[in-house]
Amino acid sequence: MRYRKRYLHLLIIPVSLLFFWISTVAQEEEPAEEGMIQPRRLIDAHTAGILPRAHFDFETRIYPSGDEDISGCGLLMSVTVGITDRLNIGVSYGGDGIVGRGRVKGNPYPGALIKYRIFEESYFIPGIAIGYDHQGYGGIEPENYTGYVYKSQGLFLALSKNYLLFRKMQLGLHGAVNFTWEDIRNVKWPNCYVGLDFGINEELAIAFEYDCALNQKDRGSDHYANPLKGIFNIGIRWAFVPTFYIELDAKDIFLQKLADYVTEERMGWSRELKIVYVTSF
Repeated sequence: MRYRKRYLHLLIIPVSLLFFWISTVAQEEEPAEEGMIQPRRLIDAHTAGILPRAHFDFETRIYPSGDEDISGCGLLMSVTVGITDRLNIGVSYGGDGIVGRGRVKGNPYPGALIKYRIFEESYFIPGIAIGYDHQGYGGIEPENYTGYVYKSQGLFLALSKNYLLFRKMQLGLHGAVNFTWEDIRNVKWPNCYVGLDFGINEELAIAFEYDCALNQKDRGSDHYANPLKGIFNIGIRWAFVPTFYIELDAKDIFLQKLADYVTEERMGWSRELKIVYVTSF
């Protein structure tokens, strides 16, 4: 317990300093306009962004299979609908090996999402959203438990603060805390994410996401993962038009995800493709 608290303090201090520095610099510029579109996710982690009422998005992800015995790539499709300006619901389903040759392995159950934005963002206060997300990523976990390589977020609380820098570039700071029911017999801790997205212009944006991996645990011991050895992801988003974009993601670029806890074999970083279409009805 003392070990975890010491490393959590080391993680909180630099993140707090970063948020303070960005806030100080951005206050010299105009705040983010209300009409600016927030991302609803960084890469995997939720932000406080929400779809407006009577809008929906259709998202497709192509990713490496989580099972080494399956040669094809995984495919995950999801639909999210804006019921009100604060409430979104969504469903998703996919499986490993759908793209390519060989065996296909469907997900054990469909995913579901409900997300509600409690507070709108103001000049000093971040936007806040809560929700439940039952969809994991990266394919089916082959060895350690029945679930996904990157666990579903379960219950989550997300905060987002956006700034307009130099009157042109959008900067978003995001953080989230979540608790998943995947591997619940082994893992009792919540998890957290931090990250940012940076809009270079009206078409290109870069996202950085750090998963502290606090809900990763070796089944053979009582030790949880070191939060300073979490999963770092980077994504590049290109919007051809405001309603359609593609995203290339590099996940776990520091090779922290273990494929086998006994041999400490690394799973390796992955390259994923995301395609998103947003429209209204």
